[in-house]
Amino acid sequence: MTALRAYRIAPARWTGAAQLKWAGYTMVGIGILHLVVLGLDVVPLLGDWLRGALWTPAHWQPLASQAPELLIGNAAFHSTIGSFAGPVIVFGFLLLWMERRAIVPPAFLGWGLGVWAAIAALVMEPSGYPLGLIPAVLIVLAARSART
Repeated sequence: MTALRAYRIAPARWTGAAQLKWAGYTMVGIGILHLVVLGLDVVPLLGDWLRGALWTPAHWQPLASQAPELLIGNAAFHSTIGSFAGPVIVFGFLLLWMERRAIVPPAFLGWGLGVWAAIAALVMEPSGYPLGLIPAVLIVLAARSART
């Protein structure tokens, strides 16, 4: 009995490999840049975090009733360690892994990433969200190039 393959292998002359590789590198770069730039705000808060300042049920209170120190700590946490930067880096490395094995990603990954980046950019500007459109387009193009 043979195992079912849940992914598509690219044709021998797959032109989307370079696009997928650059999508992966772009996502890894965006994630690292996000952590480094916004991580500068975390440095003065690290001592409090290590003493358990974020371990409190006060997080569940409405934002308007939370202490300003807690709001600052929450914002710093959710813009660094608790942000999507970590998963974006992992996703970028997954794309690089797929490219090395000529595994074609489904186009919906690019479309989903692009929709999320576009909506977030419309809600908050200036921001880095428009950068998410770069790997999104590259993923869609890489997936489409494997169909031909």
